[in-house]
Amino acid sequence: MAITDVLKNTFNISPKPPRKFIAIDLGTTNSIAYIGGRGIIYNEASVMAYETGTKKLVALGEDARKLIGKTHDKIEIYTPLRNGAITDLRIAEEFIQHIGNRAKVQEVWKGSIVLIACPKSVTELERRAMVEMCKHLGADLVQVEEDTLMAALGAGANIFAPKGTFILDIGGGKTSAGIISAGGIVVSKSIKIAGNYIDEEILKYIRAKHTISIGVVTAEQIKKQIGSLYKGKETKKMVIFGRDVVTGMPKETEILDSEIRKLLISIFSSITQLVTDILESTPAELAGDAVMNGLLVSGGCAQISGLKEFLESYFQIPVKIAKNPQTAVIDGCIAYEKEIRDRLIEENKKNK
Repeated sequence: MAITDVLKNTFNISPKPPRKFIAIDLGTTNSIAYIGGRGIIYNEASVMAYETGTKKLVALGEDARKLIGKTHDKIEIYTPLRNGAITDLRIAEEFIQHIGNRAKVQEVWKGSIVLIACPKSVTELERRAMVEMCKHLGADLVQVEEDTLMAALGAGANIFAPKGTFILDIGGGKTSAGIISAGGIVVSKSIKIAGNYIDEEILKYIRAKHTISIGVVTAEQIKKQIGSLYKGKETKKMVIFGRDVVTGMPKETEILDSEIRKLLISIFSSITQLVTDILESTPAELAGDAVMNGLLVSGGCAQISGLKEFLESYFQIPVKIAKNPQTAVIDGCIAYEKEIRDRLIEENKKNK
């Protein structure tokens, strides 16, 4: 007979169920939420659309993202984070609440363990506010960790080992690089050159070179479809549609991968400098580990064609692209649950 049945039959009591685990990857472009036992409950754009004046939520996630550049003056678009930093704490709190409301997880919050992964640039005040907000919803324990640490764990690195793990996370709002050892970040740094910045630069390039005005959605499609950092065997082309900046009339033109590649290589000079800065700031022993084990790359922009070849050619060290670049952070959060529960067990033992 199971111990739970013994307790129930002998003492007429039911054992206390384990606390639910909730993980949230609060990202600039996309956010992901996970609940133990239910899996991923939200994996969509970090965007909300409100009715002007009433502040009534009109759309959330991908539905809100589709409205970007297509709304009238009665709808306002909000993003909780921009360039890796919280733009409005109230909006960020509402965003997390709306995710929970959509997934109908109000009952799960009570007594739960919550792990929030967010950029290093989020201030201590903002972190405390998010902790208080989660506790107000009913959470018992709330922990905030840097997304770079979670990305390395989710990408398969043993972050608890006493050796240097070199991680480069290229997301939507910021790019972070760091050296991780013994479960913590030894040195890290972030820049605002990332996916959203690339989209804006593509948009500017198309306007200047082809005299066509396009939106960020089209720019992102160009990046994904023909963007590359290393010349492939075949030339890629893409036909785009926009508005002629001279006549104001609709216009179409053909874009080549070679011109986008030239632009991307120029942009990535800032990212290669970031990696160089981290290596120069790292203690010698850990820097040796990082060079020997190579560079681990995660984040949505890790999927840009030719990135591995470009970085290996530039730094002359092994480069590994995470198998799950877009979900590495939330995967790391899920794996980190065991660490949190183990710590709680140890603390309970000490307090007895």
